[in-house]
Amino acid sequence: MEGWYEVELKARVKDSDAFRQKIKKIAKFVKKVKKIDDYYTLEKKGYPTKSLRIRNQGSFHLVNFKKRVSYVQGIYTKKETEFNLQDIKGFLAVLKEFGFRLWITKHKESEVYKYKSASIELNHLRGLGWFVEVEILTVDNVSEARKTILAIFKLLGINKKDIEKKGYTKLLWEKQNKK
Repeated sequence: MEGWYEVELKARVKDSDAFRQKIKKIAKFVKKVKKIDDYYTLEKKGYPTKSLRIRNQGSFHLVNFKKRVSYVQGIYTKKETEFNLQDIKGFLAVLKEFGFRLWITKHKESEVYKYKSASIELNHLRGLGWFVEVEILTVDNVSEARKTILAIFKLLGINKKDIEKKGYTKLLWEKQNKK
């Protein structure tokens, strides 16, 4: 998948059961998903400015790279490039040859809901807790996607103070590096 923009906003959730009921009032349940993501980077110290993600999908792996485009009203927009990979051992050998290293692994369990053009996920991240994430993938209508996401947050009654501005990997990295 090339040429897509991922537009997303997330917030912390204190009571996952109560929040699940709010989501069910406006959106249709799609599926439950468990995702284990390994992130690789060339950088040796600190939080990387660039990394790529490899997600095990069972019969294949999904490689993903996101480039930050903008951050407006708490909403991230990232240019996303993604492709399927059959030979994970070969790809990891190439990454190692070029100096990439595994720097963090993310475990996420998601309940995915659909509301109009948006995906609403109730996510539990190992080590971090519960979050709601609203995401729209678009080819060129980023401003409309932002408006839709803000409207959904309002519908769900999400307080601005609960919005999480940091990405999951940044939160995991900070937690790991406080030790």
